[in-house]
Amino acid sequence: MSCNIRNILYLFLFVIIYQSFYSQHSEENIEYMKQKEIELTNDSSYWDNHSILYFGFNRVGLYNWAAGGMNFMEVHGLANMRFDYRHNKFHWNNFLNLQLGVIKSGYGNQGIWLKNDDLIELRSKFSRRTKHLWDYSFLIDIRSQFTYGYYTEADRLNNNYMDNFLSPIYPIFGFGFDYHASNHLTIDVSPFTAKSTIVLDDSLSSIGVFGLNPNEKYRTEAGLYMNLLYAHDSLFGIKNLHLMTDVTVFGNYLEDVGNLDITCEILTSYHLNDFLSLTFQGFLIYDHDIKIPRYQADGINPIFLTRPEGLDPITGDNHYFFDSNYDNPNNYNLYYVENDINMDGYIVESEGEYMGYKVVKTGAILQFMEYWMLGLSFSF
Repeated sequence: MSCNIRNILYLFLFVIIYQSFYSQHSEENIEYMKQKEIELTNDSSYWDNHSILYFGFNRVGLYNWAAGGMNFMEVHGLANMRFDYRHNKFHWNNFLNLQLGVIKSGYGNQGIWLKNDDLIELRSKFSRRTKHLWDYSFLIDIRSQFTYGYYTEADRLNNNYMDNFLSPIYPIFGFGFDYHASNHLTIDVSPFTAKSTIVLDDSLSSIGVFGLNPNEKYRTEAGLYMNLLYAHDSLFGIKNLHLMTDVTVFGNYLEDVGNLDITCEILTSYHLNDFLSLTFQGFLIYDHDIKIPRYQADGINPIFLTRPEGLDPITGDNHYFFDSNYDNPNNYNLYYVENDINMDGYIVESEGEYMGYKVVKTGAILQFMEYWMLGLSFSF
């Protein structure tokens, strides 16, 4: 994975160098620099705002339905807002992204509400403008979520949540340079950046999650932060086709050098009329500090951690196994298993029966979410 991550960094740097060279000669850059020179020399203030608000609802209800099927209900909301203020050499750019979706599915009255989208993201950047392509900048970026998240319905019923409001929260503070050579593309490079991971929830912090040790509530890293933001209101010259791409990369200077934390968001919206739109959203995350339980393709059966050699003497397979009295001092992700050969409700070890826990394989992995939405949308 480190090789792939390194290639992503090289690609990011290539985009910066290519855009720095190409933009100096494009008509769009020439017009932007002319406007920038005017703004630097007069005493006027300039506001540029663009926002997309979306609300969608889906429902399927089956009553005495001979063909069978499952009831389904989903509600989803999204707010993507950009505010940009300029006055002489002062430039203040703000980006706010709020997303929340919940879903319920099941047979008859069965099913519970689970979230399938949850994001709070705020980015505010202060820049001292120059006559050149690069400005000096100070960046604040905060990312968190609204409410509880669960891997499975069983976790929801047992209140075994994996995140909560402001747990975790990822604040980033960085000093660097802001490349803003057009109204569509912004690249920020902050070589002096502090990134923190904060878990305020006592239940989560006590077991150690999101790269924190047990009973640890925060962790701070020093490193390099880069952000690429591209936004266009008429992509490919097509009116009402909106695109926003936001890529961030963070590399730690002191720990696990070479491992990069990457997020990539793509939001495309096509307005069919003043109120109805078709929206696609994709979100990609790689963070080597986030250890995720691994499941089979069905999303239900876990992938168990395998022993480096030999078979377990009780289960006869190559999975790690602990009996039902194991108190889990190492905070493994455990999955209850039992083998009742006679199916009589009694476990007799001498007959090869057993009950206990296997260790679920966990680790950093590329996370991806896609979302297709047709619903009410407002742009302003």
